[in-house]
Amino acid sequence: MSPMWDRVTGWVSTNAKHVTVEFIDEPGGAPIGPYAGYLRIFLAEGFVSRSVTWGNKHFPVVHGGALLSFLGGTAQFTSFSEPGTRPDVPGAQLEVRLTPLLPFNGGVVEVAAALYQASTAGPLMTALKIVGGFDTLLVPPLSVAAAIAGKVADGIDHVLGDEQPVLGVHYSMVSPGGGGHVLRPGWLAVVATPRAELRGRLSMQPSGLCLDDGNGPRPLSGTDYLTVRIECRTERDDWRFPELDELIRAAGRSYLSGYLEEFKDRRTEAVSRAWSSPDLTPADRPRVAKLVADEIDAVSTLHAVPGPDRSLADIAAERLPARDAPELASLTLDDLLA
Repeated sequence: MSPMWDRVTGWVSTNAKHVTVEFIDEPGGAPIGPYAGYLRIFLAEGFVSRSVTWGNKHFPVVHGGALLSFLGGTAQFTSFSEPGTRPDVPGAQLEVRLTPLLPFNGGVVEVAAALYQASTAGPLMTALKIVGGFDTLLVPPLSVAAAIAGKVADGIDHVLGDEQPVLGVHYSMVSPGGGGHVLRPGWLAVVATPRAELRGRLSMQPSGLCLDDGNGPRPLSGTDYLTVRIECRTERDDWRFPELDELIRAAGRSYLSGYLEEFKDRRTEAVSRAWSSPDLTPADRPRVAKLVADEIDAVSTLHAVPGPDRSLADIAAERLPARDAPELASLTLDDLLA
C-alpha cells in the first residue's frame, strides 16, 4: 500500500472509538462471486459541518479507492480530487467516481476514503494541480492505470506533509462464504459520532444519508459524515477500451491500404488481447474477442474504418453477444484467429 493509503487507515485506527461505521445494503442488491462481476467505488456524499465557516480560502478534497487482487498480486486504484457541492445543503459533496470499473477476482477488497480540508495556498491545492486530469487515465488497460495511480499517490503523500484527514473510513469485503463482510452493492457510511450517541438507524434515502429515531428517516445533521457507494454489477456499462479501439482502427487502415500481412498481424493482436484481457471477467473475454474480430472483419465488406467518434462502447451496444449465445459455447481463440 502507498503511504497515502496508510495515512487514511492510520486515521481510522486512531479515531475508531469516536466514529460509527455502518454498511447499508442496496435494496435488491446481490453479492458477486470471484470472476463473476465488477465493482466500482464512488464518494456518494460527504459533509463537514464546520466547512460552512471555511469561506473562500478553504474547500474539501477527497481521496479514496480500492485495493484488490489483480494480475496475480494486489493493485491499488485511487483518486484524489475536489468534489462538487450541493447548493441545497452547504458543506455537502456530490457523488465522485473514485475507481474505474474493476473485475472482482476474489480475495479481499479493501475500500478507503477520506475528506481533507484544503486551503487555496496550501499543499493540497498543490497536490490537486499535480493530478489535474488524472481521472482520464483511469481506463483499461488497468495494469497501466494501477501503476500510475500508485505513483501519483506516493507523490501526493510527499506533498501533504503532516496533513491529516478530517474524516476517513476503511473497510474490507470478501466473496460470499469467505468469512467476513461480503462484497455486495450498498453504501459504506462513517459518522463522526459514536454509535451509542447516534440514537437511531442509518439509511440511504434520495435526499442522502438519513437517521431514523423512530419518527421516520430524516437527513443527518450536526455531525461530519462520509458515505462511499459500492457498485457491483455482472454486466459492464463501460466497454470503452481505448487500446482495443485503436487496434481495430489500425487493422482496418492496413486492410484498406492493401497491407494484408500487417492487417493479419494487427487483427491477431487485437483479438488475442481481448481474449486474455485481465480487465474482463473470464465470461466476458470471449464475448469481447468476438466483438473485436467481427468489427475488424467488417472492414472487408464495408470498406470503411470506424471513425474516432465510434468507439468500442458504441459497437458493443449493437453487436456484443450475450453470455449464453450459442456461438460462444465452443468458441476458441484459434476459431477467431482462423
